[in-house]
Amino acid sequence: MFAYRHFAVIHWLSAHLRRWGIFNWTVRGVESLPAAGTPFVLVVNHIKWSDIWLVAATIPLTHIPHWLAKAELFGPLTRWWFEGMQAIPVRRGQNDVSAIDMAVDTLKAGNIMIVFPEGTRSGTGKLKKGRGGAMRMALRAGVAMVPVAITGVEGGLRAPASITYGPAWTPHAVSGVDTIDPDEMTALTDDMMRHIAALLPPEYHGYYAEDSTPLHP
Repeated sequence: MFAYRHFAVIHWLSAHLRRWGIFNWTVRGVESLPAAGTPFVLVVNHIKWSDIWLVAATIPLTHIPHWLAKAELFGPLTRWWFEGMQAIPVRRGQNDVSAIDMAVDTLKAGNIMIVFPEGTRSGTGKLKKGRGGAMRMALRAGVAMVPVAITGVEGGLRAPASITYGPAWTPHAVSGVDTIDPDEMTALTDDMMRHIAALLPPEYHGYYAEDSTPLHP
């Protein structure tokens, strides 16, 4: 209930800020999200801190998500915010297996996980090379993935921005889900990032500029 109220306040405040012309957002593809109650991993490109607010304000209240967030954000003054967002703290640079395990358990319990697979903000909007944590979660939990593309936030809070929710797809690993072959893991991760790139204008493709078409639509 606390998380629902948390997201409801974000929706309410964002709607008023959009009405007053402070936020200028275009939202596409929400209707393509899996049905409420369906677990999936939502993977989003990461440009600025405001990406988090944009996703939280546009994902339907029928799809209250959980997140991965760097452990440093859980300070004395901010812990309440991230707990309200149902965030799971991750110790970056330490191969935090426990955070992945918690995320997998969250998915198996029927929930949604949101992950920024680049692992850090780009600042410019150009995609960085993806990391495999989100793919590993989806494979271990046996759930689909949904790509999300954000543009425009690099121009500041009042700049025109857009968020596009893409169609879900379910990844499969030939080598298994617990000990995935490293080469296959790299290929699956790159394919995940191409699903995001396919929703973005070419100037945002960055690392995937030369190969931005997903292998498994």
